[in-house]
Amino acid sequence: MSVRTLSATIFALIVFGGGLGFAVAQNEDEGTMEDAPEGGEMDVRQRADLTPEEQLEQARVIYARGEDLSRRVQSMLDEARQERDIIRVTCINDKLTQVNANLRTAEQRISQLEDAIAAEDSGRRNHEFTVIIVLGQKFVVLDREAVQCIGNEIYETGATRVITEIDPGAPVENPSAIPPMHPRIPILPAPGTPDR
Repeated sequence: MSVRTLSATIFALIVFGGGLGFAVAQNEDEGTMEDAPEGGEMDVRQRADLTPEEQLEQARVIYARGEDLSRRVQSMLDEARQERDIIRVTCINDKLTQVNANLRTAEQRISQLEDAIAAEDSGRRNHEFTVIIVLGQKFVVLDREAVQCIGNEIYETGATRVITEIDPGAPVENPSAIPPMHPRIPILPAPGTPDR
């Protein structure tokens, strides 16, 4: 294994480990990915025991979830555009761009996974599969973020009501009864006279 491949694998595992910690910390009830298995993605030990064919099948399931997410976010974007809500359009469009970029990356990685399986290169195969798992976790995060874009509570503050309280100890004076102040005009010496 070359130093470059080893470095890339270590980097992917570090990113994957951070993403796994995030995914584990999420509350199961908050997820909106419809087809996600109970408890989120597969356990790390289960992933290590997968055959190449099972890895490819899992990768294709993740890709299908990404496609479904892309369709749903596009639908949200169309709805926001119809309502002419520029804030929602901007937010949702950003999430859709990220989903589609990750979807293209997942498609490329699946192709590379297939190549690694055909070449019987287990190191490369596991690396590509790990990257695909991380992309699957990114889809879950983007799904939640897209849903937050359409939350009405973010943009609507409700009816505004102003309550004025007057301190009972404050002096009560009629402002119109205050005598006007006359400005003092300074007396300047005539030009050419010495100052004393």
